[in-house]
Amino acid sequence: MNNHILSMHTWISLSNEQRIRIRAIFNIPRSAHVQVNDGVIETDGTTPEDFKALSVEKMKAYLSSDSDDFHKLFDMVIAKVQEDIEGKPIVIGTVETIVLNANKTPNVKTKKGTKK
Repeated sequence: MNNHILSMHTWISLSNEQRIRIRAIFNIPRSAHVQVNDGVIETDGTTPEDFKALSVEKMKAYLSSDSDDFHKLFDMVIAKVQEDIEGKPIVIGTVETIVLNANKTPNVKTKKGTKK
């Protein structure tokens, strides 16, 4: 098991929205207080102990990845979260289109035609 822990500098360099989403996805606690020094955030209340919740195993499961490289996985997590923030669609596998007609009966369109 990899025991990499995210650095505070890397964490704080993310946008607030990215941190909030990553915290929610991986259940990262916040067990300290926010610390600001001369207008610069030093910590958002997350401690090195809290970062242990962001494990290689959890990131691999979230990303469906085989990589064991903590930093590569974390970069992929950031990219996926940013796509979500920007509203870009994330395509996973085959996508079928469901169209509702006027009487709200769903029609599922596939490559072979339309099924009711």
